[in-house]
Amino acid sequence: LREGLGIPDSPVAPTGQQEIPPPSSPTPAAVPSQEAGEPVIHLPVPSLHIPPVSHKPHSLRRQEMPLAPAPPVTKKTPLPTHRHDPSDIAEIRKREALAKLQTPGFDPGAHLRQQTASPFLYAPGYLLAIAAAAAAFKRVHHITPIVLLALALLITLYIAIRKPRSRHHAALIFILVFLTAAFGGIHYAPLFKHGP
Repeated sequence: LREGLGIPDSPVAPTGQQEIPPPSSPTPAAVPSQEAGEPVIHLPVPSLHIPPVSHKPHSLRRQEMPLAPAPPVTKKTPLPTHRHDPSDIAEIRKREALAKLQTPGFDPGAHLRQQTASPFLYAPGYLLAIAAAAAAFKRVHHITPIVLLALALLITLYIAIRKPRSRHHAALIFILVFLTAAFGGIHYAPLFKHGP
C-alpha cells in the first residue's frame, strides 16, 4: 500500500504493528478488506498556512475605492498605461491650462467673443421691428411692415442659432416682431373688410 501511494518504507516497524505486504495490484478495488483487529495506517498530511484575513471595512465612496489595474497594452496608443487618481487628473488639467495661458498669442476670451453678437448685428433687428411698427401706425402699404418684420425675424433667428450668449437680444426682437404683427394686423383689418 505504501509503494502504491508513493510513501517510502520505514526501516524499523513500530512495536505492536505488523508489516503490511504490498498489494498485488495498485487499484484500491483489489485491496482485501481489513479485519477488525488490524491497525490503521496514518499518513502525514502537510499543514496549510492560511494568512489571516483582515476585516477592514470597505469604503463605498468612489474616490476611496482601490483602482483597478489597467489592461496590458497590445498596440501603441496615446492612452496612459495606468489609471490616475482624481487629484492627479486635476493637477494635469491645471498644468495644461497654465501652459495655454503662457503661450504667446493665446486669447482666453476668444471663444466667448465668438458666441456674442456684435451691436452692429442686433441693433438693426431692433430698428427694423420699430420701423415696421411705425409704418403700420402710419398705415403705409401693408407690404412694407411685412418685409421689415421678415428681415427682423431673420436677424433674430441668426442670433438665436449662431450667437448663444446674445439670445436675450433675439428674444426681445422676437417680442417686438410678434407685438407689431399682432397689433398691426388689428390696425390694418378694417382696410380688408371690403376686399375681394
